[in-house]
Amino acid sequence: MKGLIEKPLILASSSERRIFLLKETGVHFIAASHKIQIEPEFNKSLKNISIGDFVENLALKKAQSLGNDYPENFILGSDTLIYQNGTVYGKPKDAGGAFDMLKELSGKTHCVYTGIGLFNKQKNISMTECDITAVRVRALNDNEIMDYIRKYPPLDKAGGYGIQDEEGIVESYEGSFENVLGLPVQKLIPILNKYRLH
Repeated sequence: MKGLIEKPLILASSSERRIFLLKETGVHFIAASHKIQIEPEFNKSLKNISIGDFVENLALKKAQSLGNDYPENFILGSDTLIYQNGTVYGKPKDAGGAFDMLKELSGKTHCVYTGIGLFNKQKNISMTECDITAVRVRALNDNEIMDYIRKYPPLDKAGGYGIQDEEGIVESYEGSFENVLGLPVQKLIPILNKYRLH
């Protein structure tokens, strides 16, 4: 039938949360891990670029890294960072790093930036978008942070926490819940519609 998608969308991610959120949209897609190395020293990388531009660029690079493998497909990349008080937080390297992050985020409001990048090599299409959500973490003592890290593995989450965790540490948020999970669905759907992917 005319208008049907011939090639599935490629999600350049193995994140269970991103896979879940994209499934919820009803989009036909395949998940495949991107092929770029993530720079851990975000504060050095962000000297001459805004956080929004940084996550958008990195999301697009993730998508482009699979361009040779899927030259005819649209490829979607996504990247999430946390910003608070002049410091940018990615995923912690270990439990100690997660503890330090959560101690700094405790009792304060921070911003979650998620960028998305859509790429199609054959059609020479590249576009990006970004969403921002303000999140407040409740005040935590050291024991509460340690208990949280033991209960909810932090290493695959920007800032070392998940907004979706039951009995979690998020006190409130303003903006998109899905954005904090790692995929700003509200910003993504109009883009998918534009290219008849949804």
